[in-house]
Amino acid sequence: MPPQGNAIRIRRLLLVALLCALTCLSGACSGSSSHTTSIVPESESSTQDEANQDDGSTDPDEGPSDPGGNPSDTDQDTPVYSGDAFKDVTAAIDAQADDFSDGLTVEIATPKGVVYSHSCKGFSNSAPVEIMSAAKWVSATVLLRLVDQGVLSLDEKMSRVLKDRDGKPWSGDMGDITLRRLLSMTSGISGEDVNLLKRSDLTSISLEEAVHRIYETQHDAATTRTPGSYFFYGSTHFRIAARYAEVKTGKTWAQIYSEQLRSPLGWSSRSVYEYSATNPDPAYGLVMTGQEYMQFMLLQLRSGLNGTTRLLSETILDEQRTDQFLDTTSILFSPYALMGKTYHYGLGVWIDSTDTDPGEVASQVSSAGVYGWIPWINYKSNYAAVIMTKQVLGDPAAEKLKSTLSAIIPAALAKNPPVIRAVP
Repeated sequence: MPPQGNAIRIRRLLLVALLCALTCLSGACSGSSSHTTSIVPESESSTQDEANQDDGSTDPDEGPSDPGGNPSDTDQDTPVYSGDAFKDVTAAIDAQADDFSDGLTVEIATPKGVVYSHSCKGFSNSAPVEIMSAAKWVSATVLLRLVDQGVLSLDEKMSRVLKDRDGKPWSGDMGDITLRRLLSMTSGISGEDVNLLKRSDLTSISLEEAVHRIYETQHDAATTRTPGSYFFYGSTHFRIAARYAEVKTGKTWAQIYSEQLRSPLGWSSRSVYEYSATNPDPAYGLVMTGQEYMQFMLLQLRSGLNGTTRLLSETILDEQRTDQFLDTTSILFSPYALMGKTYHYGLGVWIDSTDTDPGEVASQVSSAGVYGWIPWINYKSNYAAVIMTKQVLGDPAAEKLKSTLSAIIPAALAKNPPVIRAVP
């Protein structure tokens, strides 16, 4: 069943409490490896892909192979693959697998395709999962496609597009909000509702009504400041951004999402924002499979190419992973700040570094979900990875595993492992 508004709010409150306790948790992982490692269907081993890697097999598209199993046209400077490149990665996942009560799948890709997939406790990369805040990366990319097409602008003020109930253009600080400030959650308003009597997250209202409520309750609120003043993580920014797109295109958010990403990438009709048919939550409400999310990650890693079709420009993707903070931007609320990390934000993505300056293009970005679904891309090592899972609200296991894997994945990729699943 789709999550209800009050449940979402309770989950967020619990998240704050749980994240506050994160620093008290031990960094040590369970050494148990008694978990099952079968991937759905049960007849297939979760280490099937690794077995393919062990024997040096290559993807059919990689070209003819010599008797040793290596492509005959391999560049002389490319390391020759032999053995299990991901032995340490698998060991790290298995060592922490008991921390994932409902199982997990970890996949890694290079621009050539998926080079690693490992599942534990029956978790499947083909099952639809509520990915929570990992949806922000997808939603922002939907809107950035429209920016690429000239339909939207990152720097157009909302006063030129949105109107209040009386038909008057947005005014004051909220009238000066731009799409850039909305997608970087530095719009100068609270990321959550400030008046619970006029909530914007009710499933029974429309997105238009939700945005009217946000404007009415925050226009003169004490927390409202000049756009760019502060960062406040939450859903209100993305609802306004989606409504901005609806007004500019004359289409619903569901239509925009389908036209800009779901259909071009060939995703299933199950891949939808299921929170509410009338009041979608682009910041949280997306359901999709791990295989579909890996398609999205490859689109990003390949600089906007889906096969031979360009869906996004390199320029707009560079903008997406640029630190959107101003020199004067402060952090009012951030889940990472509760963990002692002063991460900045791009356009729908976290900047995974504490030393990135405003305006600087990040070398690693991510979009963690509160249930543990964590995708990230490291541009220095040129790979994308996703921890696919559905954990208890705010469980830190996925963040711990991400930290562990980030340190050892580059060494595995240096061994030039073959593609195990082609992605268009």
